[in-house]
Amino acid sequence: MTQPSRLNKTLWRNLTELKLLNKDNTPFKFVLDKSPFREDDDDENDESGKEQTELLIIGRIFPNCDTFKESAFKIEIKLTSKYPADPPEVRFLTPIYHPNITKDGKFCHPLLVKSLRWKPHTSLVEVVKAVVEHVANPDLDYAINLDIAEEYTNNRPEFELKASKMINEHKLPRN
Repeated sequence: MTQPSRLNKTLWRNLTELKLLNKDNTPFKFVLDKSPFREDDDDENDESGKEQTELLIIGRIFPNCDTFKESAFKIEIKLTSKYPADPPEVRFLTPIYHPNITKDGKFCHPLLVKSLRWKPHTSLVEVVKAVVEHVANPDLDYAINLDIAEEYTNNRPEFELKASKMINEHKLPRN
């Protein structure tokens, strides 16, 4: 990665901010499960990310909308070698029935498209917030599963039924 020291400091700050989303008084909750930094190292100068071409952050989101409030959802945030110039890639590791998420878990949102809204100073907290908000309120202009988007728009009860079935099959505890 280019400028690893600067990137490590920026990433360390972003991860620290993400960890604060585990508190009860936050507007949306995120629990960090895996970080590119060693857990036993409190030093922001950790060298673990210097030689890697990709860094992975894994955590759980806790949507509060009626459809998805019964489960937590594990997500992966992948930072490529061009981060922060290029946006991270977000993928759901927990299966979810949603118009903005592919069957293999890839999440589509305009914030994560470099030519649309991504800016190198966008924080990972903003990324997680966009994910949580768009789980609750799908952006049908950026639907990547058109059949589910059509169902969401024209047959909401069927959408809710299929989403609930998938949640029951793959539910993660919310604690």
